[in-house]
Amino acid sequence: MESMTSPIIKVYLTDAQFKELMQDLKDDFKDDLIRAIARDEIEKYDLKAPYLNQKEFSEWIGESVATVNELRARGLPVSYALGSVRYGKQSYIDFMKSRENLG
Repeated sequence: MESMTSPIIKVYLTDAQFKELMQDLKDDFKDDLIRAIARDEIEKYDLKAPYLNQKEFSEWIGESVATVNELRARGLPVSYALGSVRYGKQSYIDFMKSRENLG
């Protein structure tokens, strides 16, 4: 009986094909690694606080402070705490979902 590690099919590649395959594998690995790191960072940031100040909020949604002000002018709910405006993550998600089909 053959060993379980014996190849079923052997593939022979030219040097150029091997180089291309290795680059594709490296690129895929990099993409997967970057996505994993990003997910970890998002999870850490999301656990930090459900309410954010304006600067943190703009970073969290990936938009400028001017865009945050525009969203607020269009009805994005805010909370007032410690003498400043706080933006709720869930409020933002609900706000955006309520406008998904409005075009």
